[in-house]
Amino acid sequence: MKRVQAIHNTSRARKTTKPSEELSIAITFRRPQDGLGPTKLSARLSSASVAALRPDPLDIDRALYELHHRGFVVSAKGKLTASVRGNRRLFEKVFGTKLKIFRIDPTQETSSQAFYYPPPDAQWKPDPAIMSLIDDAYIQWPHIFMAAKKKPKPKPQPASGQPSATAPSVGYFHLSMPNDVPRLLNVPQVHAAGTTGKGVRIVMMDSGFAHSHPYFKANNYTSSVALAPSASNNKTDMNGHGTGESANIFAIAPGASFIGIKLDDDANPQGGASILEGFQEALKHKPQVISVSLGYDLCETNPFTGQRTSDKHLTTLPNGLKALEAEIQAAVANGVVVVFSAGNGHVSFPGMMPEIISAGGVFVDENGGMTASDYASAFMSKIYSGRSVPDFCGLVGMQPHADYIMLPIPSGCEIDRDNSAHDKTTASDGWGVFSGTSAAAPQLAGVCALLLEKNGGLTPSDIKAVLKRSCRDVTTGSANDASNEGHAVKASAGLDGATGAGLVDAFAAWKQI
Repeated sequence: MKRVQAIHNTSRARKTTKPSEELSIAITFRRPQDGLGPTKLSARLSSASVAALRPDPLDIDRALYELHHRGFVVSAKGKLTASVRGNRRLFEKVFGTKLKIFRIDPTQETSSQAFYYPPPDAQWKPDPAIMSLIDDAYIQWPHIFMAAKKKPKPKPQPASGQPSATAPSVGYFHLSMPNDVPRLLNVPQVHAAGTTGKGVRIVMMDSGFAHSHPYFKANNYTSSVALAPSASNNKTDMNGHGTGESANIFAIAPGASFIGIKLDDDANPQGGASILEGFQEALKHKPQVISVSLGYDLCETNPFTGQRTSDKHLTTLPNGLKALEAEIQAAVANGVVVVFSAGNGHVSFPGMMPEIISAGGVFVDENGGMTASDYASAFMSKIYSGRSVPDFCGLVGMQPHADYIMLPIPSGCEIDRDNSAHDKTTASDGWGVFSGTSAAAPQLAGVCALLLEKNGGLTPSDIKAVLKRSCRDVTTGSANDASNEGHAVKASAGLDGATGAGLVDAFAAWKQI
């Protein structure tokens, strides 16, 4: 049979366009009673129903043994799925297909600029012995870093060595760390009451976490970093996204136990781990909160250029993402609070899943005025009926660049170089001004940790409910029209599509539990 699978924009461009020969492949399994798996069900999974899809552990072991016997390497395992790795030729041989190079929209921030995937008309004649043991196998797409679109690159400058613990002056309004973000989310009152997230485990998946930066040391922040499959060097972050955005968690919940899951491979910028592999690794660390500022853009896209052909939303979840959906549902069902960015004009997945916390954006100006961020996504999902994105909001900048929060990053990293053309920092000072809903997700994850310290028995739905009813209403502004088929969703009194329940108020939520 032919294997028809749409490819969609999944955006962070890299300097090289040659894709990695090593592929990350999601494996889904069947439940023993009827042979159905995530890609064969007619109904969507929920956290309430996902347990019914659990495969027999022996069946999983048999399938992974056969895949290993044919040359694949098992890279990670979750509750319902597994990830394996193998080269392009091996995948073509075992699954009876031919892969082509697909490009990624160079204006977006993605984990890779190109990747191998079967074209829509590719033959699909997999090894029958393998398919008798699994539900399906899909190569994982590159993912979006929900910070900002690509900026014009400045002339390369050498790294200046160790950056300063204090941020440079840039001469325009922005938020500083570690004080401004907590202040605007009403966190200081929670800290004054003795609640800092102590004892709560937050796991954050991202590009890397270079917490040797003097800023983290000066503020006595501590962390541990684990490597996802194919990632390398737990001390570095060549991009800077994870290091910078993690500062949001530390500012909100400095007492929490921070565990970073690095996805990037320093030696192979086109390689690194998929979101699924990172999530499977995250689950090993027994998280109470998982924060992810990554995702996919589910719009109609030219499969060969990676660029949107329209702002029209997809109406069904691509099969290649159903393994990730299943693992997230299983985590929520197990009591893990999962926070994803809502997107920056993206029709974001997993940010649209109903059971997770979808983090949108509100801009607070120098006078305290609040408005919906026109950089952040807001839309009604056409995949999950009745799902409005976002749930509520963190602090996010405005178009065109969302330059809003001064964040510590490795000296000379990709963001340090790229952002300096417009954020008035230098290309090697170890600081950058940026935000996007990449910043909102860890802010909300930190607030969740504060609530869990006070009451460790709260479920994900409990936390979502208390945050929703305690938000500050945002009544002006509009979200990013690119996320809603060209029509910007407007903020209004009460619940609205642009900001959900509004801007999170940590102290108001803390008082209610």
